[in-house]
Amino acid sequence: MKVPGDILKHEDEIRARVAELGARISSDYAGREISMLGVLGGAFVFMADLVRRIEVPVRCGFVEIRASRRSELMTEIAFTSSFDVTGKDLLLVKDILDTGITMAYLCQQLMLRQPRSLRLCALIDKPQRRKIDMSPDYCGFQAPDRYVVGYGLDLEGQYQNLPHLACLEPARVEGVPA
Repeated sequence: MKVPGDILKHEDEIRARVAELGARISSDYAGREISMLGVLGGAFVFMADLVRRIEVPVRCGFVEIRASRRSELMTEIAFTSSFDVTGKDLLLVKDILDTGITMAYLCQQLMLRQPRSLRLCALIDKPQRRKIDMSPDYCGFQAPDRYVVGYGLDLEGQYQNLPHLACLEPARVEGVPA
């Protein structure tokens, strides 16, 4: 498939970084089981690769966040399974940490379920766009303030199957929320 923009990270760079994250997470959670909760849809490829690099017991679940296009105040969180986080070491896996607003809300809702611990792992961090003071505990890469696709991330359903990460040209994403 033709690269739709500038390559941000090549496939081998992603593979190496995921291995590093897996080793660090395994070390941090040594002797414990991790409950990994992936945020659908952009995190599915990252989470699948990451979970295979973690060397402690892992249970996986998924959550979907649906924000209303009519109001930023209306957000619905849907668990795709009955994933119990109470008393568990919870690792939330996200594709991009951007403004932080949605992730702060999700973390707040998850804390109501009383996990033992809650940490955030993001494939991409865009701290320059942050509106809420939060940072991922584990970060794959920092990215510029451009629209990123590939490795599970999409633009209106396209480019998820790219094995690398690419930044699209602004003209390709006009009118599409970052």
